[in-house]
Amino acid sequence: MNRSARSILKRLITVDPSGRVLNGNTERLTDDGRGRLQVTNRRIIGWCSNCRGPISDPNERYGRCDCCGRRACCERCRAVCRVCSRLLCRSCRRGFAGNTLLTVCPSCDVRLRQRQAFVDQMLIRKAAIQSQILRQRERTRIHALKLQAARTRMMGQLQAARIRNSGRLAVLREMNKIKMALAKSGYRRVWYIR
Repeated sequence: MNRSARSILKRLITVDPSGRVLNGNTERLTDDGRGRLQVTNRRIIGWCSNCRGPISDPNERYGRCDCCGRRACCERCRAVCRVCSRLLCRSCRRGFAGNTLLTVCPSCDVRLRQRQAFVDQMLIRKAAIQSQILRQRERTRIHALKLQAARTRMMGQLQAARIRNSGRLAVLREMNKIKMALAKSGYRRVWYIR
Protein backbone atom coordinates (compact mmCIF):
# COMPACT_ATOMS: atom_id res chain seq x y z
CA MET A 1 0.00 0.00 0.00
CA ASN A 2 1.57 3.17 -1.15
CA ARG A 3 0.36 6.32 0.28
CA SER A 4 1.56 9.65 -0.92
CA ALA A 5 3.51 11.87 1.47
CA ARG A 6 1.60 14.73 2.97
CA SER A 7 2.86 17.84 4.76
CA ILE A 8 1.17 20.44 6.89
CA LEU A 9 2.80 23.89 7.11
CA LYS A 10 2.08 26.24 9.98
CA ARG A 11 3.52 29.78 9.87
CA LEU A 12 3.56 32.50 12.50
CA ILE A 13 4.91 35.67 10.87
CA THR A 14 5.36 39.26 12.11
CA VAL A 15 5.47 41.95 9.42
CA ASP A 16 6.07 45.69 9.58
CA PRO A 17 3.59 48.24 8.12
CA SER A 18 5.34 48.13 4.75
CA GLY A 19 4.79 44.34 4.48
CA ARG A 20 8.39 43.29 5.11
CA VAL A 21 8.79 40.14 7.21
CA LEU A 22 10.36 40.99 10.51
CA ASN A 23 10.43 37.53 12.02
CA GLY A 24 8.42 34.38 12.20
CA ASN A 25 8.27 30.68 13.00
CA THR A 26 7.53 27.93 10.52
CA GLU A 27 6.50 24.46 11.67
CA ARG A 28 6.25 21.71 9.05
CA LEU A 29 4.65 18.38 9.84
CA THR A 30 5.46 15.74 7.21
CA ASP A 31 3.90 12.26 6.90
CA ASP A 32 5.91 9.95 4.63
CA GLY A 33 2.95 7.66 4.06
CA ARG A 34 4.33 4.77 6.13
CA GLY A 35 3.19 6.17 9.44
CA ARG A 36 6.34 8.06 10.28
CA LEU A 37 5.82 11.71 11.15
CA GLN A 38 8.58 14.26 10.92
CA VAL A 39 8.38 17.72 12.51
CA THR A 40 10.66 20.47 11.24
CA ASN A 41 10.83 23.82 13.02
CA ARG A 42 12.36 26.73 11.22
CA ARG A 43 12.68 30.14 12.69
CA ILE A 44 12.63 33.14 10.40
CA ILE A 45 14.79 35.85 11.95
CA GLY A 46 14.73 39.45 10.86
CA TRP A 47 17.97 41.31 10.44
CA CYS A 48 18.84 44.69 11.84
CA SER A 49 19.48 47.12 9.00
CA ASN A 50 22.03 48.95 11.15
CA CYS A 51 24.29 46.28 12.65
CA ARG A 52 23.17 43.36 10.43
CA GLY A 53 22.59 41.27 13.52
CA PRO A 54 19.72 38.79 13.89
CA ILE A 55 16.54 39.88 15.62
CA SER A 56 14.55 37.14 17.27
CA ASP A 57 12.00 39.22 19.14
CA PRO A 58 10.00 42.15 17.68
CA ASN A 59 10.42 44.00 20.97
CA GLU A 60 14.15 44.26 20.27
CA ARG A 61 13.48 46.83 17.54
CA TYR A 62 13.60 50.43 18.67
CA GLY A 63 12.63 52.29 15.52
CA ARG A 64 14.53 54.37 13.02
CA CYS A 65 17.41 56.71 13.75
CA ASP A 66 16.21 60.21 14.66
CA CYS A 67 19.10 61.86 12.79
CA CYS A 68 19.25 60.15 9.39
CA GLY A 69 15.91 58.29 9.46
CA ARG A 70 17.33 55.53 7.22
CA ARG A 71 18.45 52.80 9.58
CA ALA A 72 16.42 50.94 12.15
CA CYS A 73 18.06 50.32 15.52
CA CYS A 74 17.95 47.13 17.54
CA GLU A 75 18.70 46.53 21.18
CA ARG A 76 22.39 45.82 20.53
CA CYS A 77 23.24 48.73 18.24
CA ARG A 78 21.04 51.52 19.53
CA ALA A 79 22.58 54.56 21.17
CA VAL A 80 21.05 57.65 22.70
CA CYS A 81 22.45 61.17 22.50
CA ARG A 82 23.45 62.25 26.03
CA VAL A 83 22.50 65.86 25.28
CA CYS A 84 19.18 65.76 23.40
CA SER A 85 18.19 62.08 24.02
CA ARG A 86 17.64 61.25 20.33
CA LEU A 87 17.90 57.66 19.10
CA LEU A 88 21.10 57.15 17.06
CA CYS A 89 22.28 54.48 14.65
CA ARG A 90 25.92 53.43 14.40
CA SER A 91 26.76 55.77 11.53
CA CYS A 92 25.21 58.85 13.20
CA ARG A 93 26.60 58.56 16.68
CA ARG A 94 29.67 60.58 17.59
CA GLY A 95 31.97 60.59 20.55
CA PHE A 96 32.81 63.81 22.38
CA ALA A 97 35.70 63.93 24.82
CA GLY A 98 35.34 67.00 27.01
CA ASN A 99 35.23 66.98 30.80
CA THR A 100 33.39 63.65 30.44
CA LEU A 101 33.08 61.19 27.55
CA LEU A 102 29.73 61.50 25.80
CA THR A 103 27.88 59.79 22.95
CA VAL A 104 26.24 62.58 20.98
CA CYS A 105 24.44 63.20 17.69
CA PRO A 106 26.13 65.23 14.90
CA SER A 107 24.30 68.49 15.68
CA CYS A 108 25.08 68.30 19.40
CA ASP A 109 28.67 67.39 18.52
CA VAL A 110 29.02 70.61 16.50
CA ARG A 111 27.55 72.69 19.34
CA LEU A 112 29.75 71.01 21.96
CA ARG A 113 32.88 71.57 19.85
CA GLN A 114 31.97 75.24 19.37
CA ARG A 115 31.44 75.56 23.11
CA GLN A 116 34.75 73.83 23.80
CA ALA A 117 36.52 76.19 21.38
CA PHE A 118 34.94 79.18 23.16
CA VAL A 119 36.02 77.83 26.57
CA ASP A 120 39.55 77.26 25.21
CA GLN A 121 39.66 80.86 23.90
CA MET A 122 38.50 82.14 27.29
CA LEU A 123 41.21 80.12 29.03
CA ILE A 124 43.84 81.49 26.63
CA ARG A 125 42.64 85.05 27.29
CA LYS A 126 42.62 84.45 31.04
CA ALA A 127 46.18 83.07 30.88
CA ALA A 128 47.28 86.11 28.82
CA ILE A 129 45.71 88.52 31.31
CA GLN A 130 47.29 86.68 34.25
CA SER A 131 50.71 86.75 32.59
CA GLN A 132 50.26 90.48 31.88
CA ILE A 133 49.33 91.07 35.54
CA LEU A 134 52.38 89.08 36.65
CA ARG A 135 54.63 91.11 34.32
CA GLN A 136 53.18 94.36 35.70
CA ARG A 137 53.72 93.14 39.28
CA GLU A 138 57.29 92.23 38.39
CA ARG A 139 57.88 95.69 36.88
CA THR A 140 56.42 97.34 39.99
CA ARG A 141 58.57 95.19 42.27
CA ILE A 142 61.73 96.00 40.25
CA HIS A 143 60.87 99.72 40.39
CA ALA A 144 60.31 99.49 44.16
CA LEU A 145 63.66 97.71 44.56
CA LYS A 146 65.38 100.44 42.53
CA LEU A 147 63.78 103.12 44.72
CA GLN A 148 64.82 101.21 47.84
CA ALA A 149 68.41 100.97 46.54
CA ALA A 150 68.46 104.73 45.77
CA ARG A 151 67.11 105.51 49.26
CA THR A 152 69.72 103.27 50.87
CA ARG A 153 72.45 104.89 48.78
CA MET A 154 71.26 108.38 49.75
CA MET A 155 71.04 107.43 53.43
CA GLY A 156 74.62 106.15 53.21
CA GLN A 157 75.77 109.39 51.62
CA LEU A 158 74.02 111.44 54.32
CA GLN A 159 75.59 109.32 57.02
CA ALA A 160 79.03 109.76 55.46
CA ALA A 161 78.49 113.52 55.28
CA ARG A 162 77.49 113.58 58.94
CA ILE A 163 80.60 111.67 59.88
CA ARG A 164 82.81 114.07 57.87
CA ASN A 165 81.09 117.17 59.17
CA SER A 166 80.91 116.05 62.75
CA GLY A 167 84.46 117.37 63.38
CA ARG A 168 83.68 120.76 61.78
CA LEU A 169 80.45 121.02 63.68
CA ALA A 170 82.25 120.42 66.95
CA VAL A 171 84.76 123.21 66.17
CA LEU A 172 81.92 125.58 65.19
CA ARG A 173 80.08 124.80 68.42
CA GLU A 174 83.18 125.52 70.46
CA MET A 175 83.73 128.81 68.65
CA ASN A 176 80.12 129.80 69.29
CA LYS A 177 80.56 129.01 72.97
CA ILE A 178 83.63 131.19 73.12
CA LYS A 179 81.86 134.04 71.32
CA MET A 180 78.96 133.83 73.74
CA ALA A 181 81.28 133.84 76.72
CA LEU A 182 83.16 136.85 75.37
CA ALA A 183 79.96 138.70 74.65
CA LYS A 184 78.78 138.14 78.21
CA SER A 185 82.04 139.36 79.63
CA GLY A 186 81.80 142.59 77.62
CA TYR A 187 84.72 141.96 75.36
CA ARG A 188 84.61 143.97 72.22
CA ARG A 189 86.45 143.33 69.14
CA VAL A 190 88.68 146.16 68.11
CA TRP A 191 89.28 146.83 64.50
CA TYR A 192 92.54 148.32 63.63
CA ILE A 193 92.65 150.44 60.58
CA ARG A 194 96.05 151.04 59.07
